[in-house]
Amino acid sequence: MSYSDDFEQWNEIIENVPTKHVKLPNLPIDDFVASTETLAIDASEDRDALAAAGLDVTLIDRLTPLSGALRYCQANWMSIFRAREEAQNQWQQQSPQAFEFRNELLHDFSFAYRNLGDVKKKVIRIREGGSNADMVQDLIELAVLGEKYPEPLAAIRFDMEKLSQARALSHSMSELLAASNGAAGEGNESKVLRDKAYTLLAEKTR
Repeated sequence: MSYSDDFEQWNEIIENVPTKHVKLPNLPIDDFVASTETLAIDASEDRDALAAAGLDVTLIDRLTPLSGALRYCQANWMSIFRAREEAQNQWQQQSPQAFEFRNELLHDFSFAYRNLGDVKKKVIRIREGGSNADMVQDLIELAVLGEKYPEPLAAIRFDMEKLSQARALSHSMSELLAASNGAAGEGNESKVLRDKAYTLLAEKTR
């Protein structure tokens, strides 16, 4: 059977492990699973002796497929974790330029709308906040504002193509920010499932 088949066999049982009983792995999953699979082989060879000693030998037959299910859960979690790491690296590379572009737009807008009280207030409000999420939101708000009041921008020879660039940059950076934050929490579904599978297998090898 494949690891995915093992997971399908154990999926419902794994999901039903109570959250309050879940234990975090205290050693690398690959090492733990490898030792469990070796234990299953050794125990299978000594099946008769173990049965005579009172062990429920059906436990031996559960170790290998449950180990496969854990490997499947681990692979899923690591693919998400690595994708998050890659998104974080891309964010670190691209966000400085995005912040710089936002600041350039704010500078141009502040000058262009300096004599328009209501619009100037909007630019001041957009300028507030310096978080990653603020930057993403600022870019789209500046694009909308510039499209609504284009004449003052044209008067200072502002490149109107930058408004389209701001929209596109806001969209791409918002997706990157979501990807870099999406799997961060302990409550990530794939991680929880991996921890439950580990807990279940750990209980059967005690």
